[in-house]
Amino acid sequence: MADTDIDSKEELLAAQRRIMELEASSKTVLTGTQFLVICLVGPLFLAFVSLGVLIVWKTTSRPAEIAPHLDIILVAFSIFALPVTAASASIVGIMSDEIKSRIGGKNGT
Repeated sequence: MADTDIDSKEELLAAQRRIMELEASSKTVLTGTQFLVICLVGPLFLAFVSLGVLIVWKTTSRPAEIAPHLDIILVAFSIFALPVTAASASIVGIMSDEIKSRIGGKNGT
């Protein structure tokens, strides 16, 4: 009877350790670099999306007034797209590095 109590306690402790390991591996922690990238790039994405929505809205609501200037507006939008693309590439690179480190950490254990 005492032997089964010890076995069940060991099984519970092993299960508890495994749960703690799983909780620790599933937590997401932002580094300082990731936080700064989000803070600096977030408004850039919001401005890009709102500019796109504004262009579509104004073009569909008042096409006669916007049509003569649409080429200039679209050139400005395309120039604005370059920093947004570069910023999204940096975010994807950071996420890729994090995923690689997680995969490497799991294979190492």
